[in-house]
Amino acid sequence: MIGEENRLWRWTWLLALSVFILAATTGALMRFGLLKGFPWGLQYTNVRHAHSHLMYFGWVTPALMGLMVTWLPALTGRPLSALSQTRFRRIIRLVLLLAVGAYGAFLLYGYRPAQFGSLRLPLSTILASLNMISWYAFMAVYWQATKGAARISPLRLWDAALAFMALASLGAWGVAVTAVFRIQDPVVSALLTHLFLDLFASGWFVLGVLGLASAANPRASRHRWAAKSESLLIMGLPVAFLLSIPVNLLPPFVRLIGSLGGLMVGLGLWGQIVVLWQGAEKRWRPALLFLSLEATATLAVTLPAIARWSERANLRISYLHWLLLGFVTLGLVAAAQTTWGEEFVKGRRWLVTAVALLILTLIPLSNVWPAAWHGRWTMQLAAWVAFGPVLAACGMLIGGINVYLGWVRSRRLDPAQNS
Repeated sequence: MIGEENRLWRWTWLLALSVFILAATTGALMRFGLLKGFPWGLQYTNVRHAHSHLMYFGWVTPALMGLMVTWLPALTGRPLSALSQTRFRRIIRLVLLLAVGAYGAFLLYGYRPAQFGSLRLPLSTILASLNMISWYAFMAVYWQATKGAARISPLRLWDAALAFMALASLGAWGVAVTAVFRIQDPVVSALLTHLFLDLFASGWFVLGVLGLASAANPRASRHRWAAKSESLLIMGLPVAFLLSIPVNLLPPFVRLIGSLGGLMVGLGLWGQIVVLWQGAEKRWRPALLFLSLEATATLAVTLPAIARWSERANLRISYLHWLLLGFVTLGLVAAAQTTWGEEFVKGRRWLVTAVALLILTLIPLSNVWPAAWHGRWTMQLAAWVAFGPVLAACGMLIGGINVYLGWVRSRRLDPAQNS
């Protein structure tokens, strides 16, 4: 897989990993802020929005885009044109820049307008909206670059992932519209919010990373269950986000539709897990273990009684970390190692250990933990352990930068490589 054309895109990984370190550090500091208070007038809600926004749109999204672009020549059977390379490069840089800009705006102002003299601007909303427009640009260049190519498993998964990204963005536009017209219906607000965040994560992120796993492990993608589990996922995802909405807010019939979608998604995820566990490299197994937790939870909450218990137990934060940190982040690291080599992406096992420990510290913060064992120590433990992924990612970044700079120097000394 390693070739000169593929090495050109490693900068996307280094920049996205730098953003991951910033986002993860913000998450750790947020936990300390809950213990000791927030400095410089920062507010918990704004810090939380900034942390989650940067993880979604500054870490996973550009890292996933860079890995997809790297694999496209091998999957389509033709090299990227010079124009496509230029467009992809500019778009990914723009996605990163806008995500970091929106992070700063959310951190300082949240969704409040920023005051510049006599001018009040909804800076966070403006930058986040521009960020979404940059996604549409990526979609357009992707469709052009893959036009006419046989839709093998990785491309089918990425086609669906980008379609769900577009569908999820409608929820974000809807939230903006309700804010402008001051619509304060809790059901409408919950529907639009979960359409955006849940479909973005379960559609764009999960299908995108599964596409990377399929590209890296072609033997697994030819498994007889691969296409069937893909179909179940794609059919169930458009309505499965309804399961994230509190049970009491939805009419029983609508909740039933969500449960049917969740059933298809859960079974589809388990099908993908079985296929990849048998046919993929072992480096994918930690990510697949966390995906199995998410798949099992999705199946469980199709039952309203279990969903109500989950709401009372306050397990949503755990679910998000199983999916986004456990499967998506570790899956991206596994894909990056397969794509660019272990020399460039070092310390995967350290990151796996740090992520597992962080996720374990979330259990005492939930209501499944015995009340008699609750205490300030649970938050202190979670805050300190949250720096584990930051340190592991820093080591990974330093190692990657050294390899990348060595490659850049070698290209300058050997003009033949540039021809």
